[in-house]
Amino acid sequence: MTLENNNQNQNPPAKKSAVTTILIISLVIVALAGAAGWYLFFRGGSDTDERTVYDKIIRYENAHQLDSLEAALNEYFDTYNSDAFHYSQLKDLHDRFFTERNDWQTAESTLSLEAVRHFLDLHPDGFYLDKANQKYDSLSFARAVEDNTREAFEQYINQFSRGKYLADARKMMSELDNEKLSIEEKTAVMETLTTHFDALGDNDKGSIASTLAAEINSYIGKANPELEDIYAYMSNMHSSGRMIVFNVKNLNVTKVNAGGRNLFNAQFSLEEETYKRGAHATLDTEAGTPAENHTAEDADVQRFSGTAVLNESMKITSLVLRKAQAQSE
Repeated sequence: MTLENNNQNQNPPAKKSAVTTILIISLVIVALAGAAGWYLFFRGGSDTDERTVYDKIIRYENAHQLDSLEAALNEYFDTYNSDAFHYSQLKDLHDRFFTERNDWQTAESTLSLEAVRHFLDLHPDGFYLDKANQKYDSLSFARAVEDNTREAFEQYINQFSRGKYLADARKMMSELDNEKLSIEEKTAVMETLTTHFDALGDNDKGSIASTLAAEINSYIGKANPELEDIYAYMSNMHSSGRMIVFNVKNLNVTKVNAGGRNLFNAQFSLEEETYKRGAHATLDTEAGTPAENHTAEDADVQRFSGTAVLNESMKITSLVLRKAQAQSE
């Protein structure tokens, strides 16, 4: 009876210990499961969430939404670790993107045509291809404008068949073509100046008026002269009664565009030969017209440097003469 009672008293504690052990093991399992769940959902993310983020990143890449792509990549690697399903694939994308982004920021900051060209050579099909091509376009046009030659604009047009500045390049090239002086235009300038000084030497009001623009800015020291002022100057020149012959030489003409109109800047040298009138006239073999018979000993020669501006109608709008310094013997 005593032994039986002792066995009955010892069994309950053993059973209680087993229950406790099972309970502890269960709690550990639950804790581990909870930790694993927290790790998956909050550190590594769920498979579904990770796939959603991956798809979003790929959409940004395909659409070249670079700011969104940068932010999404940073967010992905802040959330997921190397155990994530798309980690290695996106790690490669991440490294390529940020390497190219850094290269582009360097090239863009230099504002150098050569730097952008080097970037395009490094990343011919990269994320920043559109931005780089646009910058290369604008810098190439700026280089052509700086050179300001027909060849430079023609090179831009040939290189950028769909360039942003095609219309501007064609317009500026056309303006340069208009500014290029033709042989016919230089000949016309020479004819106007020759006619003008022949008329001045002959005291011919009609002929001299035919060479002048309606509005004259300056004429041999007088600003905004009237036609009568020029006639008075010419008459005073002939008051001595001597014969005057002018010779225009060493003509150099520059064509410029001013406000959409062409002007011709002429620089030349001028000889003024003054003679006593002879008793008879002979034939001037060069001009084919009668001329006074005179010799070099009779001539009083003065030399001038001249500057004239002619408008599109080849009429003189400005004339300046400066006496040339005597050359030392």
